[in-house]
Amino acid sequence: MKAIVMTTTGGPEVFQIVETPARRPETAQVLIDLKATGLNWSEVVQRKGNWATPLADEFVLGAEGAGIVEEVGNSVSTIRPGDRVAVFDINAYSETEQGTYASQILVDENRVLKIPSHLDFAQAASLPMALLTAYDALVRHSPLPESGNVVVTACTGAVGIAALQLARMKGLRVLGTTRDKNKAKLIRGMGCEAVVAEEPGDLCRQIANCFGDNNVHYVFDSVQGALVESLLGTMADNGTYVIYGGFGGNGFSVPADFRSRQLKVHSYLVLKNLVDPEEMQAVWSEVYPLIEEKLIEIPVAQTFPFLDVGKAHEAMEQHQHFGKLVLTQ
Repeated sequence: MKAIVMTTTGGPEVFQIVETPARRPETAQVLIDLKATGLNWSEVVQRKGNWATPLADEFVLGAEGAGIVEEVGNSVSTIRPGDRVAVFDINAYSETEQGTYASQILVDENRVLKIPSHLDFAQAASLPMALLTAYDALVRHSPLPESGNVVVTACTGAVGIAALQLARMKGLRVLGTTRDKNKAKLIRGMGCEAVVAEEPGDLCRQIANCFGDNNVHYVFDSVQGALVESLLGTMADNGTYVIYGGFGGNGFSVPADFRSRQLKVHSYLVLKNLVDPEEMQAVWSEVYPLIEEKLIEIPVAQTFPFLDVGKAHEAMEQHQHFGKLVLTQ
């Protein structure tokens, strides 16, 4: 099979296409011919060498994808050859050969996700990371309020788009932030309000103009860094601030009145919360009807041929897309 490997960290040029030995499923495993691979910012971080754990030689990136089941182990009972499926395998973040930047992947049966028939493979590959992260964080881990105002920062990636939709489905007033005025139109097209700003101060002034002072009840933030203290200052008493990313850096301060206002700051990491495949399947079973009924969708911003993985990573770093970037083969 073909795989995209990294033998060193650096720019998009570090990727190499190699032939690797064919693999066969063991007792409880499933072999999937991948047709599409969803790309995530965490893979850019890994490629650059900024990941928390060092990567071994010939590491294959990618935790999500979609394709057709080629073969199953003799104890597999829920999946058959020929099934169209998606996969989300957290093991890909630590195991050398386990990534979805490949023509095939071998996973345990409990890592395979069923997909509705109306999805093509690119659409199916765009869903697992985004929906599992957003739903588990906003519904199970740090539940959205029953009423009030929600801010989703840097919301034009797949997880942010999923979060916007989940909050709107709950009947909340939702505002998404972006640095790109063209993306603001797309945010508004989803029934949400939008703020375009470069600096935390300007961002918070615009949020206050929209919601009023100290009237944000929930923040879902992928930026962190200096933005946290500024946004905490916009929040209503007893508000919840959830951090799930660190685009702006990993350190932050809280305002002086943080304790008296009883603000709650939560961190969320899907790689910890859904490391148990039973938990992952439980979340997928709750979000699946929303996919099937087309109540929540992740737009595929652009697809790239499998061999153009370097160009796909370049596009990821330019932050011009709205939705998901996907490799197809």
